[in-house]
Amino acid sequence: MQGRYRVVRTLGGGGFGITYEIDDSGLPKVLKVLTNSLPKAIELFQQESSVLSRLQHPGIPKVESDGYFTYLPRDSEHPFHCLVMEKIEGVNLDEYMRESRSYQPIAELASINWLKQLVQILHQVHHQQYFHRDIKPANIMLRPDGQLALIDFGTAREVTQTFMQKLAGQEVTGIVSLGYTPPEQMNGRAVPQSDFYALGRTFIFLLTGKFPNSFPEDPRTGELIWRNYAPHVSQQLGNLIDYLVAPFPGNRPKDASQILDLLAAIDKDSSNYEKAPVHNTPKYAGFWKRAIAYIIDYVIIVIGVMVISGIVGSILVDVFPASMATLPSSIPKEKITSTPITDAVVGGLFTSSFGLFGLLLVFFVSDPPLYPVAKITSLLILILQWLYFVFLESSNLQATVGKMPLQIIATDANGKRLSFAQANIRYWSKNLSGIMLCIGYVVAIFTKKKQALHDIIANTLVINK
Repeated sequence: MQGRYRVVRTLGGGGFGITYEIDDSGLPKVLKVLTNSLPKAIELFQQESSVLSRLQHPGIPKVESDGYFTYLPRDSEHPFHCLVMEKIEGVNLDEYMRESRSYQPIAELASINWLKQLVQILHQVHHQQYFHRDIKPANIMLRPDGQLALIDFGTAREVTQTFMQKLAGQEVTGIVSLGYTPPEQMNGRAVPQSDFYALGRTFIFLLTGKFPNSFPEDPRTGELIWRNYAPHVSQQLGNLIDYLVAPFPGNRPKDASQILDLLAAIDKDSSNYEKAPVHNTPKYAGFWKRAIAYIIDYVIIVIGVMVISGIVGSILVDVFPASMATLPSSIPKEKITSTPITDAVVGGLFTSSFGLFGLLLVFFVSDPPLYPVAKITSLLILILQWLYFVFLESSNLQATVGKMPLQIIATDANGKRLSFAQANIRYWSKNLSGIMLCIGYVVAIFTKKKQALHDIIANTLVINK
């Protein structure tokens, strides 16, 4: 072809074209042949040639000025659009993870090195007013010398062109790679920060060995919950990747230079990165430390309950004596050995000690029945106890009064502050642990992350601060 290229073998193919290895006077190169004749496909193909011919970087396949041409086969009425480019030796990262590592996560040091390389490539691409729009493991090549290259620029787009199309109200072509494409790009509103999202998702795959869409999202923030599958990742690197994959593009880094600065700061803060993951892995609070915290909370709550129940009970009996301090006439007087105020305190103690189970005892099991004032105060105590745990554990303190002196806090699976909803799930499932004769608490002894039953249900952790 063209009097210089000889096709050696087929490398691969898809719905839009076929890729061949070719020989150019003894030098191996890659030939991409577009087999789809749709105008949009031809436009994207020509665009890839234009982009690659402008970009000069060792991490981007080189295309010479005459690398794009058309070829008319004998048995076809339509010409084939062809593009010759540098052949990048090696495997793509999708193949590397599947075939070489069996989806075992890569080390943090390797990930930082690779992230720097790719951000430097993106810096060059964005500097030329282009963005890639389809970064994913299959489009990143790993050379034999360990250097990375970014390939497949067929979906790249000029920043100013996209912006002008939006102003004109025109539809922008959507490129979707499930698990890696950011939300705004799925809606045809890709921006340069869209590349950062796809890059961050790629490194979540590399650092966990799991497909990004297999992780749950925080219903409150939309953030991906992935860090508990990468315990070897330091807090600094984890924070950077979360920054890259922020759901809203305005919350991601403004440009590639900012990412490089953050990576430099990570290097500066860590004198020995091989030890960093150990220091940053959460230290889960042991069973006995948690038990002491619970006892402290229990003592505080019981003392508070006795005072509150006595005061509230007295007020209710004074204001509503007929309804609050009266038992059914069917109960023999000799069985009634307590007073309304005493019952109010007893009811509060039952609820504070056994939670929802204690409230059920007050309402339905006690014999003889407790005075009505006891039921009202018990319900109030349950609400106050609920507020105590839920508000404190979802606040900036992340801990109850019992946990504070022991320097332990409640967090989500990523070590972040609990949402109000998650703290609620933790509290009510904790009641389940109590109903099960505290077996749910004992579970913490046998789990790897010292999680009690309610921690497992709520996907929470209790860690040393």
